[in-house]
Amino acid sequence: MADEQKNEVMKSLKGFAKISLDFTFKRIFGNESDKGALIAFLNRIIGDADIEDVQLLPTERLGLTSSDRKTVFDVFCRSKDGTEFIVEMQCAKQKYFKDRALYYAGYPLVEQGRQAFERYVESCSSDKSAHIKRSYESFKWDFNLKPIIFVAVLDFSMSHSEEWPRDKYYSSYSLKEDTTDEVMNDKLRFIFLELGRFDKKENELSDMNDKWMYALKHMHEFNSRPDELMENELDALFNLAKIANFTPKDINTYLDELIMERDYWNCIDYAKEEAMKEGREKGMEQGMAEGMKQGMAEGMKQGMAEGMKQGMAEGMAKGRAEGRADAIRRMIAGGLEVEHVCTLMEVTPEDIKRIISEQ
Repeated sequence: MADEQKNEVMKSLKGFAKISLDFTFKRIFGNESDKGALIAFLNRIIGDADIEDVQLLPTERLGLTSSDRKTVFDVFCRSKDGTEFIVEMQCAKQKYFKDRALYYAGYPLVEQGRQAFERYVESCSSDKSAHIKRSYESFKWDFNLKPIIFVAVLDFSMSHSEEWPRDKYYSSYSLKEDTTDEVMNDKLRFIFLELGRFDKKENELSDMNDKWMYALKHMHEFNSRPDELMENELDALFNLAKIANFTPKDINTYLDELIMERDYWNCIDYAKEEAMKEGREKGMEQGMAEGMKQGMAEGMKQGMAEGMKQGMAEGMAKGRAEGRADAIRRMIAGGLEVEHVCTLMEVTPEDIKRIISEQ
């Protein structure tokens, strides 16, 4: 069955790979042998950077203790001036993604303190074991941090204020004073690129930022490289995304991820459809029963009408709630992560625990 699925998906492939997939994103922006796309992307998106080279760093970050949660970045790198960049691709909408970005940025900040201490121990003595205790007591650090920049490409639209323009896809956040905009600290910055807000056509691309966004969103739809995207700045991006340049192993991994993505969204769509169907059926059934019961109790003509109206509303609400609860139980039983279920069904982890315990 797996081979049949791969053959089916293979027939639908065009000239370039889908960048939002984990494999493709890391192949393009976490490629040790060709960092051209990553450097060009960072220089363009950050705006005021002048990056000539970057050092790719391990993407797995450990907490302060062995029991802390482990975090894995998509891409993590450092430029020559010490600035560190976390580059993430997020496909599924996540309710607290901005909080997650802040949490992720905390790891390299804390790591800078740990590295400062390790350098201090190294300078104390070659006999580390004899000096480690005294080093803890005498260690001093001026907290002169290197900048951390978190860059996220989002395959959806984030929530913003009501005044936020519908087509504003680029946002950059830093630490500033609320009333004067005085910069408190320039060592922490967050940049979000929302593909869900980018709707421009090829003939509407006005600058290189637009062209990057168009390529990131539509790369897998191209049979060949569009004339509008022939700038040298995009050469490495297209070269690394070109399926003809994939090894057989790369193609196999890519097909596996395409199938996983398709199955994931099919599961989500089916769960939503079943939840709505069950909600409607239970709502009608319970609404009729509640309406008849309340209508008979309240009297003939007026009582029946009011009772039916109230009972239908209450019954349908109850039925929808039960239908949503059934769908959530199926998602959890099917192996979907709690945070994905929270985002899709607009519930909290506590709601999920309660629903499962009531089963």
